[in-house]
Amino acid sequence: MALTLDIVTPERRVLSVTVDEVRAPGAAGGFGIRVNHEPFMTALEPGRLTYVEGGREHHYAIGGGFLQVAENRVIVLADTAEAAGDIDVERAKRAFQDAQDRLLRMTEQDEHHPAESARVKRAAARISVAGR
Repeated sequence: MALTLDIVTPERRVLSVTVDEVRAPGAAGGFGIRVNHEPFMTALEPGRLTYVEGGREHHYAIGGGFLQVAENRVIVLADTAEAAGDIDVERAKRAFQDAQDRLLRMTEQDEHHPAESARVKRAAARISVAGR
């Protein structure tokens, strides 16, 4: 028996695959899912989503979202999702620096602060995943 993993963004279905394990960046901390996991739903932070298929790890940078587990099916509704091999590292580094620069010029009370903070986290996740 195995898990079915579906990763979906607002633009498209990114991935649908049978896996042995999923590890994700939950809002309350990282967690793992294996076959027959108890049903639950949680918010995801920007970060690394890893799945194991046949003993091999595959990595995705996700930009936050939600994850649901039920009946050996894991559904990830992600703001963004990008496979490690598809990430343009130089572009991610530029995006990180640009967002970091904008964030440093703001106060936490600035209405754009949450959006810039999220951009920094997404870019950092992309850099981290691509570097692996």
